[in-house]
Amino acid sequence: MQKFAVSLALFFAVVVPVFAQSPDEIAIARADAALSKAMTTVDKAQLENLTLPELSYGHSGGRVENRAQFVDALVTRKSVLNSIDTSKVTTTIVGDIAIVRSHMSAMVASTGTPIKTELEILMIWQKRNGEWKLLARQAYKV
Repeated sequence: MQKFAVSLALFFAVVVPVFAQSPDEIAIARADAALSKAMTTVDKAQLENLTLPELSYGHSGGRVENRAQFVDALVTRKSVLNSIDTSKVTTTIVGDIAIVRSHMSAMVASTGTPIKTELEILMIWQKRNGEWKLLARQAYKV
């Protein structure tokens, strides 16, 4: 019984920390979720709050937008996202920069008819004044 207790303690000491997220990783995940929500609900103030003025937003088709263009495309409904689901998220933090890779499944209705879209996403978040903001994003088709 004592060997079992020692083994169980060792398991929790080694395995559980691997699954634990740092406070920054939790904050980045929350910012990413808030950005997805702002994109689907077209919340201009939140879109601007979650992105940096220097934003470079790359679409899978090759179009690159700055922050003003990115926000305007959503507000004017040039870009229409009905839903966004993110999976396979990996986050690497290097100082005040976070590199986030994920898979995105979205319902895009920019042409009027919703189309399911599967994309791989690379995002660069930067921590400024204690908050994580999106600096760059690039999507590519799978």
